[in-house]
Amino acid sequence: MGISAADRLKANQSHFFAQISGVPDGVFKVIGFDSNNDALCEDYAFNIKILSIDAIEASTVIGKDITLELVWSTTNRSMSGIVTHYTAHGKSHQGYHYTLRLGSYLTLLKHRRSNRVFTQMTPAAIIQTVLQKAGFPMSKAQINVSGATLDMVVQYDESDFDFLSRLMRRYGYVYGFIEANIGECKLLIAKDSASFANSCQSVNLSYVAPSGQVRSTETIFAFSQKAQFITANVSMDDYNYESPGNLQVSTRQTSSIPSCGTDSRYGENYASTESGKALAQVRQSAFDCQRETMIVDTDCRALRPGVILNVHEHPQYDGRYLVVRVEHVGDQGGGVEYGTHVKSLTYKNQATLVALSCDYKAMPFDQRRVFATFNAVIEQEVDDKGRYIVKLPFNQDGQGQQSKPTRLIQPYGGAGHGMHFALSQGTEVLVCGENGDLDRPVILGALYNEHSPSPVTSQNPTQNKLTTRSGHTLLMDDKAGQEKIELATQDGKNKLTLDASAGSQYAILHSSEGDVKVSAKEKIQLSAQDDITATSGKNINVAAKESVQMQSREGNVTIQAAKDCQISSDANIRLQANEGNVSINTDTTLDVAAKQDMRFYSADGNIVFEAGKGDISISSGKNLSIFGDGTGSIQLSQGGGSIEIDAAGNLTIDAKNLTLSATNIAIKGSAISNN
Repeated sequence: MGISAADRLKANQSHFFAQISGVPDGVFKVIGFDSNNDALCEDYAFNIKILSIDAIEASTVIGKDITLELVWSTTNRSMSGIVTHYTAHGKSHQGYHYTLRLGSYLTLLKHRRSNRVFTQMTPAAIIQTVLQKAGFPMSKAQINVSGATLDMVVQYDESDFDFLSRLMRRYGYVYGFIEANIGECKLLIAKDSASFANSCQSVNLSYVAPSGQVRSTETIFAFSQKAQFITANVSMDDYNYESPGNLQVSTRQTSSIPSCGTDSRYGENYASTESGKALAQVRQSAFDCQRETMIVDTDCRALRPGVILNVHEHPQYDGRYLVVRVEHVGDQGGGVEYGTHVKSLTYKNQATLVALSCDYKAMPFDQRRVFATFNAVIEQEVDDKGRYIVKLPFNQDGQGQQSKPTRLIQPYGGAGHGMHFALSQGTEVLVCGENGDLDRPVILGALYNEHSPSPVTSQNPTQNKLTTRSGHTLLMDDKAGQEKIELATQDGKNKLTLDASAGSQYAILHSSEGDVKVSAKEKIQLSAQDDITATSGKNINVAAKESVQMQSREGNVTIQAAKDCQISSDANIRLQANEGNVSINTDTTLDVAAKQDMRFYSADGNIVFEAGKGDISISSGKNLSIFGDGTGSIQLSQGGGSIEIDAAGNLTIDAKNLTLSATNIAIKGSAISNN
């Protein structure tokens, strides 16, 4: 669609207008303008030259809304934004001359430098949040994208514009401003170039080679093909600790334009091959769109980035193209030359086109790396995977949790083994980004401060000390002559001390208020080159499921009790001396008692029952039997009298007097002799 001959304006009629909020109409007129960076996924600016009847102060226009209007067919075209620059050139006979720069509303984002952390948010939600915080008029924003929820995205020391540009280009979003009506611009953020183009009005232009004749309608009067020898393929790799595996992905060019090389990148921060492939494809498309482009020179005022241009009547290049960049020049003060054959053009442009079949992507920025460390604070304590939420100091007004679950570096670890000293909430820590990526924080370690002093200072420089949050301590003291290791619970009530002091080395296991228990599945062995002493304020109990053995290899075994000494057994009790005697002595009474049988046995020697000053009494509830075996005899003697039974069975009674007293006395034998 173009301007017909009937619609074309006379030279003395204005082709361009500008409206500035707060400035009355008719105060100034537009002399001319040119553009900078009017392209998809960029921020445009227009330098507008104006002539004013009255002086215009900078304070009346800077920061104000401005619309540049171009007359076109039945519907004028416009570019809107805010006045970002003001230059006063002085006064002539015509009036006051100025140059004003119209910047897009994205300019607002360039003047806000922020530091934020976003967690568990989609790209669309992050974009909307940043636009709102930057003061962008949200009525002028249309966000038509979706995406997976991102664990953590950090904006650090960069403008809101740079941050959003980096985020949107990373995921291949296509964005720019469209104006369906005069002054009503919208920032459209689309998932791809096709979606963006569907929101724009297409333009039909014919190619008319320069001939020196006046053209009756807007045309293309120069058409150039541009090709580049650039990178062919893209390769990416990454590491994700939550699902370790092969994350290498690659894409290849589809264009017939020769190319070479591979853009290989590591650490682009993706969790799966699927998401990595999508990121690689964005970069591949950005390369592919640059391989072959078309450059057209036209006088069509409706060409803007994102428009579909239908080219007609060209001997080689008829077809449909996507406009990705336009450079505008307008001059209604005297015409703008476009070469020797075309003169007095009021408006011209040069547009960069790509084939409509090409999925246009702006080249993503390099992954931002920040090789620095940051003081942070533990916000949430250890989770079920040993990770923490940390509060980064630069997070001004982010959204979501303070961070993603963050790992803690440990000096030792591995499958089924390792170490971890849990950090408590409020602990100051030092944090950096994995591979310089702040979206992947790691905790390097804990730091001491005024509220959390170090357990080792100049007051105890020889100590190597570990203290837990409840007060348990492990101390290794290297002080010369007083070396020791000490493991203690809170307040030292249970303590293990290994003292290596010069001349006084010892080990102590002590519990001041509780029990000390030593257990083993198999053996427990206590040995000492000197004495072993066991003392108790009350009882000492030694129990064994099988045997209890007390042995002295070269000395005595002494069992002593202030009161009773009791030895009991469910089965047998055996006292044995291999080479010496067994002596049982008591200052009072010795009781030997058995519920069943009692046996005194000597294999090779004698058994002697002796009472030096008392009696020996033998009594029985039933029978009393005394047996002798072998060549010996059984003897009872007292005061010169005796009774003897010899081995042959003879009974001899020898006494001074013999008294037999009974109701009946019977004496039987084969013979009775009398001396």
